[in-house]
Amino acid sequence: MLETETAALRRDVTWLRGKVAELQDGIAETRQIAGGVLDRIPELRSQLLHVRSLPDYSAAFDEKEPLITVRMATFNRADLLLERSIPSVLAQTYGNFELVVVGDGCTDDTAERIAQLGDPRVRFVNLPHHGIYPTDPARRWMVAGGRAMNLGAELARGRWVAHLDDDDEFSPEHLAVLVEAARAGRYEMVCSRFASTAAYHAPVLGRYPPQLGQFSFVSALYMAQLRFFEFDAHSWMLGEPHDWNLCRRMMEAGVRIGWVDQVLTTIYPTGPRRDDGPG
Repeated sequence: MLETETAALRRDVTWLRGKVAELQDGIAETRQIAGGVLDRIPELRSQLLHVRSLPDYSAAFDEKEPLITVRMATFNRADLLLERSIPSVLAQTYGNFELVVVGDGCTDDTAERIAQLGDPRVRFVNLPHHGIYPTDPARRWMVAGGRAMNLGAELARGRWVAHLDDDDEFSPEHLAVLVEAARAGRYEMVCSRFASTAAYHAPVLGRYPPQLGQFSFVSALYMAQLRFFEFDAHSWMLGEPHDWNLCRRMMEAGVRIGWVDQVLTTIYPTGPRRDDGPG
């Protein structure tokens, strides 16, 4: 009797495992279909080829000290912004840069405190309202701040765009090393290793070619002419943080990406959280 029941139970478990595998396959297939719709790789590849044909494409590589735009999204983090992130940009050894800080509907004193810096290289623009993000904390973490980041790229006056989160910091040579590597190799984007303060991370992250979990746009620099590559507010549907999602789409579209085997950035990860910050 017991042996019969045990055999029946084993058959049920095997059947359930098969159904779970079918369900997982179905989810994976659905994500692939959704990815094909959301990614728009053929369109992005066409735009990339057009950029390469423009007369001023080579200027980003040929100018000796091209202007670099550092774009930063923020939401009610004036203390961290003024104590860590902005000072690390202003301390760069590379001189020809501007910093565009975009508020994701800030309601604190961020605007006033940035104005008090009195530095003409620093601009602040505040979106009229906070972005609409998924209510689930993990999904919100994947995409929060993307709209502000995209606007920062639109407002860029530089030939190159660097990205910094409002709670992270550049090393002093960050811009100088990345732009030199990009110009020397005629890469359209370069990335590097980065340090992490999180206990759940290795102390140093970053691999080449870029991969999920080993890439962050805070360690990257790319041509401003590629601003049509934007952060996607729906990348959470694919289970991807939007910075990795953007990098993956760049890779699949054929962007020429270079590598610097050096730690040039420190991140202070918060991970999924219940407030509405951009990081």
